[in-house]
Amino acid sequence: MPISVDEAMSAYGFVYALAKNIPELNTYLTQAVQGGWSADKLTATIESSTWWRSNADTVRNLVTMRATDPATYAQNVANARRFITLKAQQLGRTVDPRRLDALVMQSLVTNGSWDDQVLTNLVATNSTLSSGEALKGTAADLRNHMTQLAQSYGVAYTSSSLDTWTTRIQAGQDSLAGFEATMRARAKAAYPQFANQLDAGMTVRDIADPYIATMAQTLELDEGSLSLKDRQIQQALNQKDPTTGAQTAQPMWAFQQALKHDPRYDKTIQAKDDAFSTLAKIGADFGFTGAK
Repeated sequence: MPISVDEAMSAYGFVYALAKNIPELNTYLTQAVQGGWSADKLTATIESSTWWRSNADTVRNLVTMRATDPATYAQNVANARRFITLKAQQLGRTVDPRRLDALVMQSLVTNGSWDDQVLTNLVATNSTLSSGEALKGTAADLRNHMTQLAQSYGVAYTSSSLDTWTTRIQAGQDSLAGFEATMRARAKAAYPQFANQLDAGMTVRDIADPYIATMAQTLELDEGSLSLKDRQIQQALNQKDPTTGAQTAQPMWAFQQALKHDPRYDKTIQAKDDAFSTLAKIGADFGFTGAK
């Protein structure tokens, strides 16, 4: 008689829950449901699996404990659930109840032998991120760090791509170094004229810093209000060499001259001082030296 998913759960208890996180068992479970296996065939197949041969004693002990000492079994389940839930909270992630059940059973089968990194990877793989302002824990820290990195390289990014990177890093499938390498590669594609500096460890923000400082001083602006996105900064970083046509950076003297044509320059103290000096020079040229 064909076995349904619900019947598989009923027939083989928590081993069914484990199957969702154990590739070998998941393969057999899928074959059982799709192929209409009987419960006996599924049981026999699982008991001949590599996973079962490696964990059979622990599974039998759990089954025995559940039957003979349900209070202790229930306490162990509660402890494992609390331990895994706490880790999820630390990571800023939410575990679906069925996946949480599976992780709890897997933890019990392994006698709680997971180290912190293994637990982190498993929870990250079997959970989802909160979004927007609800993001908390190490996921929020990681997301903020990656956002700052992307901005320092002048690279565009989407919220979904940061979600993907956050999960991959927490699951141990990638690293922050890998994320930065990707940002560096994108920056080199956008700013080929700075490839050598970027390979040497600089960011686009580092390269733009003298322009940002000069713009802040010339227009008497707060440096914190300026970024790589400012039109004048982008123009300074992306000039074309008149001879070769290659992308290059604007000479600083030319950048300073251009800034003095910005309407904001007319309102600066420096512009007023320059105007006063010019008037004084004109007066001196005409023989006016000022009141005595």
